[in-house]
Amino acid sequence: MNDDGSTPLPGLGRLSKSDVLFDALGALDELNAVLGLLRAHPGAQPHANRLESIQRDILLIGSELATGRPQLEASAVAALDREIERLNGKRPPLRHFILPGESETSARAHMARAFCRRAERDLVRAQETHPDRIPPPALAYLNRLSSLLFALACSF
Repeated sequence: MNDDGSTPLPGLGRLSKSDVLFDALGALDELNAVLGLLRAHPGAQPHANRLESIQRDILLIGSELATGRPQLEASAVAALDREIERLNGKRPPLRHFILPGESETSARAHMARAFCRRAERDLVRAQETHPDRIPPPALAYLNRLSSLLFALACSF
């Protein structure tokens, strides 16, 4: 056991736990946890299967960062786009800013959106240092996911 503040990653050797790649991995872990809180809420049950699928995609993105091997299919981004369009088509155009808290389910979705945006920012920073570890579909996925979570929050 090595407790020197570093962790090995395949192809990169030992990296300090302060490396931006671990910030990105941690942000993905936090996002997955908050998505689980949303999925577990009774108000989100109609979307539980989709949320679980998203959680699995987040795990794939984390695996990509950790191993350097592509995991996420580009079709996952297209699936998010279709779902965003479907949800946005069900509501009238927005005419003002949305204040989170209309319902607990909506607030959980907004919280997940905020975590998603942080994860996206952390991935962008990690890409600057480890460009081969951050595949374009991962960044596109997180960008679309924050839009989907906003649309979902507005639907509750």
